[in-house]
Amino acid sequence: MNYNYRRMFFLAMTCLLCLAGHAGASTRATSGESSDRGAARLIVYRIPTMGKFVIVHVYVDDVVVGTIAYGGTYEGLLKPGHHVLSVLATPRPKWPERPPTIVDVRSGRTYRFTAMGNGRGNLILRPAD
Repeated sequence: MNYNYRRMFFLAMTCLLCLAGHAGASTRATSGESSDRGAARLIVYRIPTMGKFVIVHVYVDDVVVGTIAYGGTYEGLLKPGHHVLSVLATPRPKWPERPPTIVDVRSGRTYRFTAMGNGRGNLILRPAD
C-alpha cells in the first residue's frame, strides 16, 4: 500500500511541475508586445529516449525557467546579451552538474537546442539543426 502512495505522490508532483512550467512559459511568451520587443526566442527540444518519467529542467543564468516533460518542448524569450544555459534531468540525476552552454544572444534571432545525454551521465544542450 505504501508503494501506491509513493507512486501517486510522484505522479502528482510531476503533473504540478509540468503545469507550472507550461503556464510560466505561456505567460512569458504572451506577456505583451513591450516585453518581447528586442528579445530572442529560445527553443529546447527533448529527445524521447530519456524515459517517460524523466523531467528536464531548463536553466538560464542559474535560474529554472521551465520544464520539459516526455514529448514536450520548451519555448521562451531571452533578452539580448551573454547568457549561460543548462539542463538537468530529474528525479534522481546521475550527476548533479549542469554543463554550461554559453550563448551571446542577439535581438530577433531564434536559438534552438536539443537536450541530450553526453555519455557521462549529464545532460547537455546541443544546437539543433
